[in-house]
Amino acid sequence: MHILITGAAGRLAQAVADELGRDHRVRLMDRVPIQPADKMDFFQGDLLDPRDVWQAVRGIDTVIHTATPPPDLPASGLARDQALLDLGTRGTHVLLSAAVQAGVRRCIYAGTLRLFDAYPDDVYITENYKPLPPLDMESMSNYLGELGCREFTYAHPLTGTSLRLGTLVLEEKTEGLAPDPSWLDRRDAARAFRCALHRDAGEQMVAAQRWQVYHVCAAVSNPRFLLHAARQLGYAPEHNFQRPLSRAS
Repeated sequence: MHILITGAAGRLAQAVADELGRDHRVRLMDRVPIQPADKMDFFQGDLLDPRDVWQAVRGIDTVIHTATPPPDLPASGLARDQALLDLGTRGTHVLLSAAVQAGVRRCIYAGTLRLFDAYPDDVYITENYKPLPPLDMESMSNYLGELGCREFTYAHPLTGTSLRLGTLVLEEKTEGLAPDPSWLDRRDAARAFRCALHRDAGEQMVAAQRWQVYHVCAAVSNPRFLLHAARQLGYAPEHNFQRPLSRAS
């Protein structure tokens, strides 16, 4: 399979590329230059530029859109918020428009479990719960990008999958930190994307069957997010932060 991964300068994209590069052809894309691993292609381009994106998606079977902002955005303030909003909306639209025209069969989107921060700690949350996105632009932009992917899936014969990821960490780096039931080791996140590659629902006549959302985090001892749907996809996290977690933390 030939896979395009956006947001190549980000840690998530690098983890996914390391996981999938062993047995798939991987092309990385970002606005800033990076040095790709051996046997991987890198395309320097802007998601907001249709000409760049069209070149990036040529010959691609699956697009993995990490929705990770490029590191050259303004550090804070209105300019950063405007850039994030543009990337989440117009950037996702440009990417999926080109992907559909190029015959891409799958889009896998990196969503966020922050959509449920407003729910009480004692609620067990599944994919059926209504997202209540925080008002910060990082979260809102991510959610708008997810909705954009969903609409393209509804309108085209495209398999669309959103993996709503927990807080990305490395398990060995969490010693001494206050435990968090949304933690997700980056290596397990990468394996979740591998699982999503097996979804092939683009020929389904019912649009809702072409689009699926999965919650992805560690299988902690006192969970907030239930992983039944992700387990059906084949997700089996290996890094589960064995210290007991308090949902009140």
